Amino acid sequence: MSELLSGSDTERPAGRFAFFPSDRRQTLRVRRFLMAAATSLLVCVVLFAACLLGQLALQVAIAGTATIVALILLFYALFRSGLNLRFADPSLTAEQAAAAILVLAYLTYHLGPLREALDAFYMIALMFGVLRLSTKRLLGLAVLALAAHGVMLYMSYVRDPAMDLRVALTQYVILAIVLPWFAVLGGYVSGLRTQISGSHRELRHAFDRIEQQAIRDELTGAHNRRFLMEMLLRERSRAERSGTAFSVCLFDLDHFKAINDARGHAAGDDVLKGFAKLASRGLRAVDVFGRFGGEEFLLILPATDRDGAAVCAQRVRQRLESHAFAELGGGSATVTAGIATYRGGEELAALLARADEALYQGKAQGRNCVVAIG
Repeated sequence: MSELLSGSDTERPAGRFAFFPSDRRQTLRVRRFLMAAATSLLVCVVLFAACLLGQLALQVAIAGTATIVALILLFYALFRSGLNLRFADPSLTAEQAAAAILVLAYLTYHLGPLREALDAFYMIALMFGVLRLSTKRLLGLAVLALAAHGVMLYMSYVRDPAMDLRVALTQYVILAIVLPWFAVLGGYVSGLRTQISGSHRELRHAFDRIEQQAIRDELTGAHNRRFLMEMLLRERSRAERSGTAFSVCLFDLDHFKAINDARGHAAGDDVLKGFAKLASRGLRAVDVFGRFGGEEFLLILPATDRDGAAVCAQRVRQRLESHAFAELGGGSATVTAGIATYRGGEELAALLARADEALYQGKAQGRNCVVAIG
């Protein structure tokens, strides 16, 4: 039996029984199971309708309904307890369909001349596996249905040799043609679904890659200038609403051109990537770091004043200074940082200009230092 669409999880009071599991996937499986259970209850309606029309004994209708309800409760217990997770298919699609087929065969035996009324439910049982099962497994269920129905016809003939055997056999031949073909078509649909699902995942991954390329620097993996400017605009808006300050640290690698000239661009790229990795360590989740251009990097520090930003920048500077680069023969690189703290109503260009001014003051002081402007 198959699966229904899921709703979102909701929080439940601790210690109280909840009809749906707290796990989202398990909730999805239970919701889908309930759709199959509701379909199974239609068989109960057919049984009591036959009973009311005098075509079926009340005891049989009650026994059949009790069997169906017992199976529903059994499968619900499997889902609710988590035992279904031990199966190859946690949705128990094939198991539910097989149980439904066997119950149908049992009930059909008791319906006598009205047995064809339940024939359509064999295909309904297979239908629930169309979006979950392969052609091979659907064909297995079709064979199970034909075998169960054949045993039912034999037992019916033994009980009542006067039954119209030719009509019963004709119905059986029709089922023997329809059910396997239905399984093949269902497997084809299932295969298409699998292909579409795979294509969707590939598109999702491709979209994620494109999204990352749009906000990430290709060489260093740090955020790029476009993303940094968007984050600056957002942080400026937040600062204007809340009245809290934020700071920016503009880093510039010292003598970077000399590194490229003396060691080659591979060494320069190694220093850029290494600095981006070192500078990103220990940052808060709200901090934003990226490559601003060339050998310049920008660090945005929300809710941070000048002194706090200076401490953070010094930590980054010292980390780089103590790091040995293989491309530099085990030597280190240094960086100069300029810090500016946002002033209410200030344009971002002015904020960055002040950080740049602090940076050049640091370079004028001999580099490898941190200079902060309020």
